[in-house]
Amino acid sequence: MNKIPNLKVFSALSFIAVITIYPVLALPVMIGILMDHAEMSSFSAGWVVSVGTLATASAGLLMSAKVDNKNLQKISRFVLIIAIAVDLLSAFTAGATIIFFFMRVIWGIAMGVAHAISIASIAHYDNFKHGYGIYVGLQFIVSGLALYIVPVYSDSIGVMGFFIGFAVLDFFALLLTKFLALESKQSSKEHKNKSSLGALITVPAVLAIMGFALFEAANTSQFSYIERFGMISNITEHQIGLALLVGSLLGIPGALSIFLIGDKFGLIKPLALGLLLPIAALTMLLSSNSYSVYFITSCLLGFSWSFCMPFIDSLLARIDRKGRVVAAGSSISFFGSALGPGIAAIVVSGEQYRNSFILAIGLFLATLLIFMILGKKMKEAL
Repeated sequence: MNKIPNLKVFSALSFIAVITIYPVLALPVMIGILMDHAEMSSFSAGWVVSVGTLATASAGLLMSAKVDNKNLQKISRFVLIIAIAVDLLSAFTAGATIIFFFMRVIWGIAMGVAHAISIASIAHYDNFKHGYGIYVGLQFIVSGLALYIVPVYSDSIGVMGFFIGFAVLDFFALLLTKFLALESKQSSKEHKNKSSLGALITVPAVLAIMGFALFEAANTSQFSYIERFGMISNITEHQIGLALLVGSLLGIPGALSIFLIGDKFGLIKPLALGLLLPIAALTMLLSSNSYSVYFITSCLLGFSWSFCMPFIDSLLARIDRKGRVVAAGSSISFFGSALGPGIAAIVVSGEQYRNSFILAIGLFLATLLIFMILGKKMKEAL
């Protein structure tokens, strides 16, 4: 078996990128910990996580214009040290809502900067597609572990153990910043003279970033109510849990599929196939309430979500090898993730959860259209 070039570097950068967004990956259990062990209301816990995530997205977006800075390693180390301190303080201030709220905003800003740097650095390597495959796969692994370990051992972990645990992971991320110094060529010749803002406002960049945001909105809109849909379809909690678990686990091979596909079909064709999968799955779910269809739909949704992400990240990296576009796209995708449940909540009335799936189908179709248009505009490159 051929050794994957830059595997160690990609693993390190992916770890940093994943740890910097752990509130998103561990969203349900983080809210649960805050409610059960910090005595927060569901409203307070939800908004603490949401505002922190928005801070991450905003800081990452601003940092995306500065990722060609020569001091990226120093900047990353500085913000990760801040994150370690904030996570440790969070472990002891969760009971003081206002102070804790302020702490999580600071954490979000620091980690937004670190995330933008790490995700952009992967774009500097010729086999960046492998890097983004590892990054997305690691997201599903970390998320799966958090969603299993925290609920099972929540009484032992508590809010203090939760944040101290992530402070330790922040420290490991800090140690791995040494790999930021191992970057290859910072940019290709064709991007040498393009300003940071100029790289972000080109037609391909705008289309790709818009497509990424819509993709995340589509996924979160269907994911918000698929569990509720199962409940009103007379599917047992155990069956729903099993379907969602298997769907989540299939995200790991979905993300790593990019290693098998490689450069055989470019980026747009596999991405188009990946976008057709959730459209077909949700259409199938709307036509039947059986458990077998529900299970298959969950599997297809989990697989397609992770399957598409490395191709989208790679597409953004192809547009700008300095990583500015992929950093901006990754940050803006968080806004898309937040937008999806909000729009879904508007279209869902009573227990008409089917409307959220219809909405998701429309968003997936819009995403597919955008990437097909982008493919035509970049036909020679892709």
